[in-house]
Amino acid sequence: DYVNGVEVEDFSPVSGYGAAVDLGAVYRLNDDWEFSASLLDLGFISWNNNHVASTNGNQQVVTDEYTFNVDNNDSWDEFKDNLSMLYQLEDLGDTGSRTSGIGATMNIGAQYTLPVYRRAKFGFLNTTRVNGPFTWTDFRLSANVEPVKCLSAGVNFGVGTFGASFGWIVNLKVPGFNLFVASDRTPCKLAKQGVPLNSNANVNLGMNIPF
Repeated sequence: DYVNGVEVEDFSPVSGYGAAVDLGAVYRLNDDWEFSASLLDLGFISWNNNHVASTNGNQQVVTDEYTFNVDNNDSWDEFKDNLSMLYQLEDLGDTGSRTSGIGATMNIGAQYTLPVYRRAKFGFLNTTRVNGPFTWTDFRLSANVEPVKCLSAGVNFGVGTFGASFGWIVNLKVPGFNLFVASDRTPCKLAKQGVPLNSNANVNLGMNIPF
């Protein structure tokens, strides 16, 4: 609705083509050390038609409607119409085909099994996403323990482009399914109300049914 000259119904179901491969390898040095590396999403995508639309300069809206009634639909419509003027786009036409990479992910890891207690394992993982200005990297240390066959737990600490994070998981495994509770990001500093400070947080609950 905000780009003149582009008709969605005229697009072909096949807009282009692409291909990607995943590569990986694991090397076991001995009973204690194991190393791994992988390169994921190594490929490209090519679009047959590349339509470009741009705001083509600065946009300005002048209005004296600073207040409105939230219960009045007409007020909402006027407010949205004013805001829509900020992102009116000008169709610059079809610039032809375009080919680009899809962004590859590189993983390098190592795992150490504790000789005196084989049920405890420690790991290191570096994940780097290579995608131009959206490239990011993450270094992570982890520890996992499985005291009995039906119960396992793990903790990890990471630092990278998006800052530091701390995560954990507890996994209950019984015949036919397993239950887990985990967190990728655990806040270390909370307000009096329990709200995380300078960090985000999440908790995941799930059940897996293996076949």
